[in-house]
Amino acid sequence: MPSRFLEQLAKRVLVFDGAMGTATHELDLDIERDFWGRENCPEVLVLSRPEAIRDIHAGHLAAGADCVETDTFGGMAHVLAEFDLADRCEEICKRAAEVAREAAGAASTPDRPRFVVGSLGPGTKLGSLGQITWQELHDSYARAADGLVQGGADALIIETCQDPMQVKAVLNGCLHAIANNGKTPGDVPILVSLTIETMGTMLVGASIEAACAILRGMPIAGLSLNCATGPTEMAESLAYMSRHWDGPIGCIPNAGLPALVEGRADFPLR
Repeated sequence: MPSRFLEQLAKRVLVFDGAMGTATHELDLDIERDFWGRENCPEVLVLSRPEAIRDIHAGHLAAGADCVETDTFGGMAHVLAEFDLADRCEEICKRAAEVAREAAGAASTPDRPRFVVGSLGPGTKLGSLGQITWQELHDSYARAADGLVQGGADALIIETCQDPMQVKAVLNGCLHAIANNGKTPGDVPILVSLTIETMGTMLVGASIEAACAILRGMPIAGLSLNCATGPTEMAESLAYMSRHWDGPIGCIPNAGLPALVEGRADFPLR
C-alpha cells in the first residue's frame, strides 16, 4: 500500500514551502548563543532554537504549503564535520524531522494532511570532481537519512543536485537508511530535485536529457527542478521532463534570478 504522501501526490499538486536558509537569517538570532558560533550552520537551530524553526514551518503551512522541508539541507555528516558536528548528524536530523512533524501535525486536517519532507542538499563536495568518494557520499547521506526517517519524515528529497554520480550514491544511501528502519521506498518515498544552471546544464556539465536517462528506472517517486534560476528559466527543462520522465514532476524555483542589492541577495519575484 502506498504511503499517504504518494496517495495525495497521485491526486493533486502538492505545494512545497519556501526557503529555510533565508528565513533563519531574517530572525533576530545571536551567533554565539543560537548558532553555537557556527554562523553558516542553520542546522544547529533545531537543537538550540527548535521553537524558531517550528515557527518557520508553521508560517509556511499557514501560507498554504502542503509540505515542509526539514532544516537539514546541510545535515549530512561530511558537511557537519566542517563545523565539528559530524558526531551529531543523526541527532540533528532526527530532531529536525520531529520539529517539522509537530508543525505539520498541528496544521493537518482529515481532508488535507500536511507532510514532512526530509531535506538532503548537495553538500560541499562533488564526486565527479574527485572531491569525495562514492562510499563517503553513501555513508554520510545514509546517516542523515537514518535520522530523518527515525524522526518521522514522510518522504526524503535529494535536492539541488548538481552531479548525477552524487544522486546515485545518495539514493543508495537513502535506500540503506530506509531499509535499516524496517521500511521500504513505498513507506518513505524518495524525491530527486535537479539544479540546471543558467547555461542549461548541471554544474558538472550534464544536460537534463542525460540526467533523465541516467536516473530512469531508479526508485524515484518524483523528479523536480529547484534553485539556480527562476521559473521562467526552468520552462524548457520542465517541458522536456514532462515529455520524457515517467512519473510526477515538480518545480521549486528561486523567486527569480537573485541580484545583489545593498550587499544582500534580492529576489525580484519575492
